[in-house]
Amino acid sequence: MAKQTGAIKIKGTVSGICFYSMGGVFYARIKSSLTGERVRTDPAFTKTMQWAGRMGTASKIASLIYRATVPTEEQTREKFREVVSRVLRALPDRP
Repeated sequence: MAKQTGAIKIKGTVSGICFYSMGGVFYARIKSSLTGERVRTDPAFTKTMQWAGRMGTASKIASLIYRATVPTEEQTREKFREVVSRVLRALPDRP
């Protein structure tokens, strides 16, 4: 990833180059040829979609557990990710 320098920072795509910010830092990268539609429909991405579904299931279960067990003032992204990780390990390998 290339960092944007100079006084003017931009977001968006110009001539196949994507400009964006992440964590307050501005970057530029070449636009990807990969689309969401291709990932969803191309057989080459079957495993990717299976893992995405598994992650979605784990996240929903983890959310219920997290909200019920962690006080609001102690909730952090890191703690939630740990709960999701534990749920993923507890899920069966195959549906």
